[in-house]
Amino acid sequence: MKNKSGQVLVGVMAVVLFIMIMLPPLVNWIQDESRWTVKEQKSTLAFNVAEAGIDRGVWKLKSTTSTWSAAMAGTAVTGYDFDATYNDVAGGSYRIRFSAGPGANQVTVLAEGRDTATEEVRALQAIFQNQALPGALIANGIMTYHGAFEAHWGPVMAHNNIVISGNAATEYFPRKFSKQVVLGTAGQPRDTNGITPPNTDNVEWWSDYDVAELPLLDFTTLRASAAANGTLNYYTTSGSEGAGKCMGWAGHGTCRTYTGANTWAGDHRGRPHFHDSNHHALSRQNLIWYWDGDLILTGDMSAGNHRNGLWGTLIVRGNLTIDTGDGYAFSGPVPASAWMEYKRIKPSTWDTSATNQYPADDGYQVVRSTFNYGSESWTGGPPAANTDVGLRGLVYVGGNLTINSVTDISGVVWVVGNVTNNATGERVLVFYDSSLQVPTLNVVLVRQSWREVAPSADAWL
Repeated sequence: MKNKSGQVLVGVMAVVLFIMIMLPPLVNWIQDESRWTVKEQKSTLAFNVAEAGIDRGVWKLKSTTSTWSAAMAGTAVTGYDFDATYNDVAGGSYRIRFSAGPGANQVTVLAEGRDTATEEVRALQAIFQNQALPGALIANGIMTYHGAFEAHWGPVMAHNNIVISGNAATEYFPRKFSKQVVLGTAGQPRDTNGITPPNTDNVEWWSDYDVAELPLLDFTTLRASAAANGTLNYYTTSGSEGAGKCMGWAGHGTCRTYTGANTWAGDHRGRPHFHDSNHHALSRQNLIWYWDGDLILTGDMSAGNHRNGLWGTLIVRGNLTIDTGDGYAFSGPVPASAWMEYKRIKPSTWDTSATNQYPADDGYQVVRSTFNYGSESWTGGPPAANTDVGLRGLVYVGGNLTINSVTDISGVVWVVGNVTNNATGERVLVFYDSSLQVPTLNVVLVRQSWREVAPSADAWL
């Protein structure tokens, strides 16, 4: 019995000794953990205040086109050159500085947040680009992406749903961004649970995405430019059929609708059409072409390449009907980020080190700087001669777009109404041109980069 009592006593003494040894470090650890938690909270506060500074900087840059222009030119903007301190966030303050660049049409926003209690400072830097036309195909409503278009080098963006169907459902390029939901087919689904996360596959589609606002085109300036250049409401609506008889300029061919190989089923005389733009004297001047109403683009598909071939901004406030093919061959730029649209190309095909998996592909996540329209193609693409285009630039349609004959496009397509493709079996290729600039009434910012940086040494006011 005594032996058992002694054993119990030894055990109790051991436990007490262990507690005496471990208690001080445990207390210190708890105290340190508390201090670390408080420090992390303070550090997070400074970070969050810096984020508020970035948000305010974006708001200022978007406030007026003149503010953006001044910042892009390197002119100091009052209140945004570390010359003011903002205190609208509880527990902290922040300051902001704009600087031009680093690239063309870009502004860098530097925001520093300071914790009022600890005076800790953290800094964030973001680069924004004013990109009025951020995608190859853009829509304010529902985007039905099926048998009408095949977009390259730039994303498809919509403020409503993007509905993918037909041949497009088996293609996993380009990227699709929707403020609502990106929908696929039963066999090739995309987002299957609506707005509920997850809202992306992090490769091809993004639902519930903060899609950039659409540009507000300056129609007054655009129309005035067309009026000055003789490209306002330009039609070839009179004259008899036959060579040189589509009046308005020295056009060729017949003023009739193309519906098949060298056949014409309808007469365009007296209708609002533009015949053989490819041979117009101003067709390569990169001008603004503007129509208040409807437009039909016509041509002669027999010989002589008397088809579409127009370089410039095409503004059609009414309906646009394309009744002829294309004939414009040239060498044009490829966006440096075009490879981002092709991480996945087909259900079982991904971007690799191989070349020519897509237009201008030069290997894994690398593109060539130029593409030769009309003399270059890619694996699975059309014959090289068929990569020429009919329209180069922004194509804006305020009404509906009807495609009766395929005309490929280099630039951006923006259709307010519906798109109907009657040229069955072939789709319009749209090659995105990120360098397009058009007069707008707002600033559309696309964030190019975002990172934390070391705070500056400038004294706070």
